[in-house]
Amino acid sequence: MPRLGAHACLWAPEWTRDSAPAMCRAAADAGLDLIEVPLLRPQEVDAEWSRKIARDHGLALTCSLGLPKDASLPAHAEAAERFLEHALEVTARMGSWCLTGVTYGTIGGCTGEPPTEAEYAVLADSLRRVARKARSLGLALGLEPVNRYENHLLNTAARTAELIDRIGEPDLFIHLDSYHMNIEEKGFAAPLRAHAEKIRYVHLSESDRGVPGTGNVHWRELFAALAETGFSGDLVLESFVHLHPDIASALSVWRPVASGSEEVSEQGFAFLRRCAGEAGIALRG
Repeated sequence: MPRLGAHACLWAPEWTRDSAPAMCRAAADAGLDLIEVPLLRPQEVDAEWSRKIARDHGLALTCSLGLPKDASLPAHAEAAERFLEHALEVTARMGSWCLTGVTYGTIGGCTGEPPTEAEYAVLADSLRRVARKARSLGLALGLEPVNRYENHLLNTAARTAELIDRIGEPDLFIHLDSYHMNIEEKGFAAPLRAHAEKIRYVHLSESDRGVPGTGNVHWRELFAALAETGFSGDLVLESFVHLHPDIASALSVWRPVASGSEEVSEQGFAFLRRCAGEAGIALRG
């Protein structure tokens, strides 16, 4: 059975000791299974405390990130590997099964040119070592293809699958996002069908990153494909109601995507559960 969760930015711009308890209460009240925690600065996260506060509310945690500019791939490979290895250690202490997101680059990092073979060679070499570190900690490493305006290296499920095959390490997976799919893919079903064995994590994000069901994402097509392929991973609502200024700038989020967390939570989760039920997918709550 897939787990249903939400990105922490639904409730607050950062995961801290001040904000996390309220996030956990809201997630538990919504009947969710997990919260995705952004590790923008892994060194500032109290991992053991985070694990406990989530567990006390009956929740799991997953972790995601984008690489900082001074530790980006492929330009700063050694720094990127150090950053990712530290983030993996924090992720393991938080009790997450994975570290995912734009683990291969910087959000908003584009060269202005098409990706090159040399860039992919660096990515494969570095991420091979990082994947081995993840495996040593009992973790899986996710790669999330994003749209062309946020990074030029991985934009589609097919390109991401090619890189994973090139790296050749187990416990690497594709993390799809319906917001990015709406821009880059030819549809929602075809990528899910073509790469089902590699897809373990899906962001459920509307075309304006607001309330699911109010935009242009073809939700019933997406859920039908998830059901058809037997998806059993994590489904995570991502709506950027609250964003750290650094991420807001990188994502070009300049206006509110919803009236507040309550609107997204009350309408969005009900809509997603309805779509899942219609497709024959059982979700908790």
